[in-house]
Amino acid sequence: MSPKASALALLGLLAGCLQSDPAYLPVSLPPPYSTWPDAPQGTPIEPGMPVKLDPRQQEAVVAAVSKWMKDPPSASFGTMAGVKGRQGHIVVCGEVDGRNSAGAYTGMARFVGVMMGRPQAPEFVVVSIAQTGRERTEVEGICQKSGIF
Repeated sequence: MSPKASALALLGLLAGCLQSDPAYLPVSLPPPYSTWPDAPQGTPIEPGMPVKLDPRQQEAVVAAVSKWMKDPPSASFGTMAGVKGRQGHIVVCGEVDGRNSAGAYTGMARFVGVMMGRPQAPEFVVVSIAQTGRERTEVEGICQKSGIF
């Protein structure tokens, strides 16, 4: 095999590893949110009004998303935006990158979640983090329908 062919084969393997080994762990809702019933089938996502996240809210988002990262100190955040829905909940969408199990950065992954708790002590509940495929399409769809991105 020529050096060029070997390099291309290695790049192909590395690309496959990066997608199969994201920088984040699978997300699941913590109690008490894990016991809430799912929304009825066909429930529309209503767009909210854009809001500026205050420093406490931003810290809550960073802390919550970082908990799902395989290497939390490596987490670096890109864009982050929120909207406030009619019922008062703030939906936040953003981007995060970090190191996977091999120590390689995998590229920006989209995340979505909801701000809970009191304004003095906000709690951000991560709903999903997704880098590629159907999951990323779903996260991007939720963010777009909410009025973000």
